[in-house]
Amino acid sequence: MEEQELDRGITFGEVCRLIGRRVWWTLGAAILVAALAAALLIFAVNPQVTYYSLEFELVYPTSAEQQYPDGTPFSYRTIISGERLEEAKASDERFAAVDLDSMTENDEISVSVNSYEDGAGTRVTYTVSVKGSYFRNAEDARAFISAVADASVGDIQSRADSLSYAISEETFNGNTFAARLDLLSEMYESMLKAYDDWIGLYSSGYRVTVNGTTRSLSDCRAELYGLYSVGVQENLISQCENGGFSLLYGADEELAAAVEMLREQLRAEYALNQEIIADLHAALASVPVRSVRSADAVPSEGASVTVEDHSLSAMLAAYLERNAMIECQIGTENTTGTLNVDEASAFARTLNEKYFTRLNDAAETLRAVTSAIYEQNTFAQFASRNVERSGEIGVSLVSVAVFVVVFLVGTIGVCVRQYHKKQAGSDASSGKGKN
Repeated sequence: MEEQELDRGITFGEVCRLIGRRVWWTLGAAILVAALAAALLIFAVNPQVTYYSLEFELVYPTSAEQQYPDGTPFSYRTIISGERLEEAKASDERFAAVDLDSMTENDEISVSVNSYEDGAGTRVTYTVSVKGSYFRNAEDARAFISAVADASVGDIQSRADSLSYAISEETFNGNTFAARLDLLSEMYESMLKAYDDWIGLYSSGYRVTVNGTTRSLSDCRAELYGLYSVGVQENLISQCENGGFSLLYGADEELAAAVEMLREQLRAEYALNQEIIADLHAALASVPVRSVRSADAVPSEGASVTVEDHSLSAMLAAYLERNAMIECQIGTENTTGTLNVDEASAFARTLNEKYFTRLNDAAETLRAVTSAIYEQNTFAQFASRNVERSGEIGVSLVSVAVFVVVFLVGTIGVCVRQYHKKQAGSDASSGKGKN
């Protein structure tokens, strides 16, 4: 009977009885191994393969145009530039041990851009992903990405604060008087446009604090408007042209030399014009058509052009008016004329002290207004404050799999061991019976 039972092998019932005798040992071993596997994943494996991501939007006045405050195109790659990462690292002592060189060299930090349409137009968001091995936990990784976003906010605000609407004194005084008037007009118009753009984006009543004083945008614009209005510009242009200052440049000795050179040119022009005027008078006193000297010809060359009767009077009036202007500028025997060093220097001082200086002060006010607007309206808006994980191995799934495998292997091992023990006992009993 025993030989027949051994030939049958082991039955399912016997397997269950064998497992039951060692079930707690098997379960304990499976639980212990599964726990060790989970700990290994959590503390050793996953930090090396897990990436943490955070999505955010950079909101600032010119974000819709994807431009920096100075108008240059915004590049999303600067979000994770070396300078921004250094600023983020320095913002919190928790990041002191973060190896930025390794992070960037191994491409273990990245940024991607996403755009989509909503009711307000096109929105652009950025997603920064960083490898988890550089941080103690997910919270530190979240804080680091937030610091990176804040560093970009600080960069935009810093660019706005460093804007300049002014003209340097060297550039201004290095131009002719006529060009200086053009520079003042361009500067004035560009500042008015900047205020109009801010009022269009926000409102005329939008208030900013500049130098400790809170003012509306319309108030700031009105202050600028009165400094260099159209009437003021026209009056200065008239003074410059009538005084003969348009082509003057420099200051002191350079200005004196320029004045003398221009006076010599005007004397030569005056003499030539006088000859032409004499010819025109003669032409008007004789035949309807005759030859007269050209305005562009040197008198001694005797060059001439044919002029019709009906234009002689108009031409004569033009030359007379021009020479009257020259007499006013270079003077006569009894007058010095407006084109002299004293008059030119006085006009230059008027431009510098009354208009250039005041407009530059207004430019500084506009810069402060712009900086305040960016400071109030630039921030990082996060889609969620919880980081997203990617690349990590599921701890629960692996723990369950390890538990099942270990339990099955342990069970099989117990069964085989118990079976062999039983078979060895049966063989021993059989041998005694034969004896």
